[in-house]
Order: sequence, then structure tokens, then C-alpha cells
Amino acid sequence: MQRTVRSEKQHSITNNRERNFVVRRHIITLLFILVALVGKAQVKSGLNLCLKDEATNDWLIGLFDEYAVYHCEFWGYAEVAKDHIVLTKDGKRKNVKLRKNATIIDGEKFKTSLLTTQFLPDYPTKDTRIDFIDNGYNAKDSVTIVGWLKNMPEEARDMGMFNVEVRDVITNSGEETYAPIDSLGRFTLKMPLLNTSQVFVDWSRSNLSTVLEPGKTYFFFHDFKTGQKLWMGNDVRLQNELLAYPYLETEIYIPREEWGKMDVWEFKLKTDSAYTMAMAKLEETVRLHPNLSQRYINYLKGYYQTAQGWSMMLGRRYTLTRDLPQEYLDYVNKECWQKAVKPYTLYGDFFSLMVNYFDYIMEHDKWAEDWNIYDYIDVIASNDEELSILTKWKNLIIDANAKVKAAPTEEEEDKVIEKANADNADLIKQVNEILQGRNGERAVIGIEMVLRMKQAANVLDSLGADQIIKDIWLSYIADRVIYDTHTSMSPMTIDTLKAMVKNPFCIERIEKDNAHYLTIENREFDKLVIKSSDNLKDISEGEALLKKIIEPYKGKFVLLDIWGTWCGPCKEALSHSTEEYARLKDYDIQYLYLANRSPQTVWETVIREYNVSGPNVAHYNLPPKQQTAIEQYLNVLAWPTYKLFDRNGNLLDLEVNPHDLETLAGYLEDMK
Repeated sequence: MQRTVRSEKQHSITNNRERNFVVRRHIITLLFILVALVGKAQVKSGLNLCLKDEATNDWLIGLFDEYAVYHCEFWGYAEVAKDHIVLTKDGKRKNVKLRKNATIIDGEKFKTSLLTTQFLPDYPTKDTRIDFIDNGYNAKDSVTIVGWLKNMPEEARDMGMFNVEVRDVITNSGEETYAPIDSLGRFTLKMPLLNTSQVFVDWSRSNLSTVLEPGKTYFFFHDFKTGQKLWMGNDVRLQNELLAYPYLETEIYIPREEWGKMDVWEFKLKTDSAYTMAMAKLEETVRLHPNLSQRYINYLKGYYQTAQGWSMMLGRRYTLTRDLPQEYLDYVNKECWQKAVKPYTLYGDFFSLMVNYFDYIMEHDKWAEDWNIYDYIDVIASNDEELSILTKWKNLIIDANAKVKAAPTEEEEDKVIEKANADNADLIKQVNEILQGRNGERAVIGIEMVLRMKQAANVLDSLGADQIIKDIWLSYIADRVIYDTHTSMSPMTIDTLKAMVKNPFCIERIEKDNAHYLTIENREFDKLVIKSSDNLKDISEGEALLKKIIEPYKGKFVLLDIWGTWCGPCKEALSHSTEEYARLKDYDIQYLYLANRSPQTVWETVIREYNVSGPNVAHYNLPPKQQTAIEQYLNVLAWPTYKLFDRNGNLLDLEVNPHDLETLAGYLEDMK
């Protein structure tokens, strides 16, 4: 979720709320123009009104021409007569009678009035509840939203399906669920909901941030013609209050050119000012609307406190130093972290605060477990032969370290190291083959991850974190390692993780992510796309290396992609390779990929994962010095970098980017 995008859209919500809104009133004569439509496939009512229950202040029923809305469901009309209406749905029937200032549904009489405002009016009494549903973070829970985007203009319909976005607590990224919208604008969306959560509802069209609770069904109504927005459901007071009085956006905007130039306390004052302004606005809103619920008031207070903490931790980006003063950190800890509202999913920004705060604390944490890779040879070795090789290497290292320690000068130390390497070159080669193989690489990554998690557990204990925060943070570390390295963990590593994490959702999630990469690692792929660099071993100059690599492709266009497995934007671009190949299939292109400092196993897994293969695809993972020589020749300053060569192997002076396929296709068309 991009907070800057959200702030612009949130502004439009506020502007909409402040418009003078008047709905054409339906007078009582409407009761006398109801007719039964005979001989039609569908009975229509001729009505267009929403009725509010005066006792609860909630939206009770909506009676529209083709459908009624009641109990969060769409109902058809079985009968429309002068003195009553019969609703029908799935064999069920509801008898509705409209009277002056009253509505009778199946004999139960409700005092009602027309809803003529853009949002639900203020509730007549104070709601003092403070708690939200807290299900203990249960992955099996869900929420349902039924709704109607009424009178949608064509441009709104072109925005596609209805969607709801919620923060993924493990990845700290937005997860979206979609539902198709029928020709009338109706939809039903059911989505998993880990706990009571802040969500973004149909953001591109309806610009709505709200809170949803697990196990509930809601009905969302948005009339694009009138601007009216309403929530229906069991206990939707907070949702309707957030519609009428949305939170202020308190993000601190610093122009990119000012990053790294601001004093840290100057930035802190900016966050203080934004927080104070937001709280003053809340106090004024409560003064003008004294019956606003305590949950609404507490929710906004928690939102502003969380947002300030998140902004303050981003201060490292804007300030003169990345080392924050202890007093500054103490404020974040005391005023933002320690006062965090539960359940933690109430605010998406809480997880951004958590990630930035914990990352900083761990970066500056004095605790670290000294470890030597040879202490874990029994974990790394996959058979007795490998264990024997690694044991010899361990003894060699211990012996060499003792001799280095005893050496009287640095010169003598260097001689000891050079002799040990020269005398044991074959053994060292065998060890490197083990460590760089799939099992060895996976074992080393797993060892480092477990040590990192142990460090995190110590830090979290020092901060007074509860078990669910520990579970989420440790799972976040594991998930980040799995996805950053594109490597599955060994069963032993997963068992260690499960011993440290208690929440079933967190455990199931990591097992699922791990299984995903285990499947990819075992997936068959075209090994012919992996090119050997043996014929390049005697070439060190960048231009000569590149010329030798593209030599076999004379007569074709060559699109060069310089990337790395450690580079997020590179991998995001690779994930669209299939689309790229399809769009440019009519041009005679050779796709050439050069990987920067990428571990062999991870490199192959990324190629498998994004299906970066085909008869006109070639991948090289050159030794670091050769890769650097090519990058220096091409003046590569960022990754990914793309270059286009003509049919004669000449580098073209063009800005190319596979993200902009139409422009690239245009260049190729001109040169056909």
C-alpha cells in the first residue's frame, strides 16, 4: 500500500463529505403510485428510497425499482400492490408495508424516516463501547461484503472489478481480493480476514478506508449519481461514522531533493505539528458531534499515534544522519510502540512502524552470536562423503587460524594463508562446490536465518513484545529470507522456526511459502538457456567479452538485460517475461541476460520461477570480475539496465525498457 497515493485519494473523500448534498425527497404520494407489473419477467416497484430505523439510526431497508436491499441481501419483488410489497429471495418472502413514518416488515413495526443525506446522520445516543473483535489472528476467518455501485458512469465501470485491500501482516504489503460486478453494479465479495482490520474498499472508485471485523457480512451502497454512501449490517456504526468523518492524512511530505538534509529534531517537529493538527480536528469534530462513538474516537487517536511513529522512523530517509538520537527513539517507543492498540491489524501503518522500528533496533543491536560455518558442517553435509570433506576443511581452518595467530607480523600471516590455500587447493575447490550446491547453499541460508531470528527474539523481549508480535516478526524474517533468496528451507530449519513461533497462521504461512519454492526448485526447465562461460575464461576486457558473447547472434536484434537475484525491480521485470516475449514475437530478437553477483542455485530458481526461457533466450552468470568489466564498459549505474544491439552487433544509442513494450516494438519495427 503506497501511503502517498492514499493521501491524495483521502483528500477527495473529505471534499466529497463537505459538499452540500440534497436528495430529492420522496413524499408520501409515492405510496399511492405503486403498481403491480403484470406479464413482465421481473416485477418492478417504481421506488427509489432508503429508510432509516429511527430507534437504531441504522439503514433498515432500501427499496429501488428493480430490487430491494434488506439484511445485507438483494431481494426481488414478488408483488407490488397499493398497500403492501412482497419481497422474495431463494424461496423466502418478506411482507413489507409502508406507512407514514413507519415500516412494517413481517408484522414487526419500525419507526422510519427517509435517508436524504450523503451519509448516515449522527446517531442519537452515545456508544461507549471500546473493544473490537479480536479472534486471536485466525487465518480461517473471513468477511463478506455485498454491495451495489449504483448509477456507475462508464469511466467508473471501466476501472474493473470491485476490490478490497488489506495489509498482509507477514509481508507488510497490500493483499487485494476482487469480485466481478454485474451489469447493474452489484457484487458479492468474500475474503479472508485475519482479525479486525483496516481495509481499503474499491479505492479507485469509492475512495474508502474503513474497519471490518471477521465473521460479519456488510452491505456497501454507493450511488454515483447522488454521491450517497451507506453501510448496512449488524453493528455498522463505526463504518458509517468513518464515512461521514474520515481521518486526516498526516504524512510528512519531503521533496526528494531535500532528502538527507534535514535536522532530525526539525523533522520531529513536523510530525508533532501534523499530529497536533489532526488531534485538534478530532476534538473539534467531537465537539460538533458529541454522540460520535467511543470506538470512533479511540480509532482515530490510535491512527494518528501510529502514523506519527511510522513517519518518525522514516525520518532516517530525510535527516542528516541515519543514526537516530536515543531520545528520539524513546519517544517512538513510549508514545507509539508501547501504546499500540489491539488487535494490531486495526491499522495497516502499524506494520510499517513495526518493520522500520525493529529493523533499526536490530541494525544497532550489540547482541550477535559469533559463529563459524565449520561449526555447522553436520547440517550442511548431505552425505558421509561431504561430511568427510568438510571435516578435513574444518581441521585445516582451525590449524591455519592457529598459525596465523602465532605469526609475528602481518607479512608472515599472509604467507601462512597463501600456503594453506595453495597446499589445499583441491580440498578448497571441493568445499566450494558443496557450499555453492543446492543443499549447501540452502543450509547456510537456513543457519543465518535462524541466528537472525534468535537475535530478533532477544530484541523483542527487551522491548516487551507480546507473543503475537514475536510470531509475526519472526515469520516476517523467515518470509523475507525465503523470497529474497528464492530458496526453500530444509526440514530442520522449518522445525526450528516452528519451535519459536506459536501462532498457527504464521506457521502455516511459512510452510506454504516454503513449499512454493520447493516446487519451483523441482520444476523442470530448459537447461539449454543456461550458457557456460568456459570459452570466455581467458578474456578480461569488457568490450571483448561482450563482443564474444553476442557473436553467435549476428543477424538478430539482441536485447541485453543486466540484472541480479538480489534486485527487486529486476525480478519484478522478469516476472513479465512471458508478456514481453508474446508482444515482440514478430521481431527476430535474441534475449540475453547477464546476472550480477548472483548465487548459482538462486539464479536458476529465479529463471524457473518466472519462466525466463525459450529458444531465443540465453543466460550467463559470469565470474564477478568479468561481469564488472562488462558493466563498466556499458557504464551501468543501476539495475536492471537494458541495452539493444542491431543485427550487426552494434550497440544502439536508444533508451530501451521492456516495461514500455509499445515504444520498444516501435524501435524494432523501424529497423525491420
